Amino acid sequence: MADNGETKKTLGRVSRAATVVASSAAVGASWMALVAATTIGLGQLERVRAEVSTDATMLGAGSYRLVVQSYARESVPTGNMPGSRQKPLASAQRSVTAEELSRGVAIDVLRVGETLDPSQVIVAWIERGEANLEFDGAEARPGASALYGASESRELGSARVVLKQRA
Repeated sequence: MADNGETKKTLGRVSRAATVVASSAAVGASWMALVAATTIGLGQLERVRAEVSTDATMLGAGSYRLVVQSYARESVPTGNMPGSRQKPLASAQRSVTAEELSRGVAIDVLRVGETLDPSQVIVAWIERGEANLEFDGAEARPGASALYGASESRELGSARVVLKQRA
């Protein structure tokens, strides 16, 4: 196989992108982050860093499952609760404690696709338990007692979500 400059450029570009994703995925790594970091020819890759917090006095001791999902803006009504038939663009989950949530938890939500849309809504919730949902919580929906929050992602690929009890 002939080695030309274009092959080197393409491989160099993928390697740098994979390195950046791999380093950010190392903290709170998810299976999707690891796949994205190690796969060549992904198409488009987008990362939104969600900063999730809540008032720790609303929580008891123990471990909680934090689920974060991103949705297309048009699929989330004004009430910031996606419809039950809406599929998230991306999702992530992590085990957290009340103390961590009071300080704020940063979690990366990685989306792989052909085209990317910067206008998305990030939703997050916590419930008792460990981070053990399949597909990083892509099929999960918040229960009635879950603390819940939503926020539109900002220009720099971040969103700040404060979890509260739903009305």
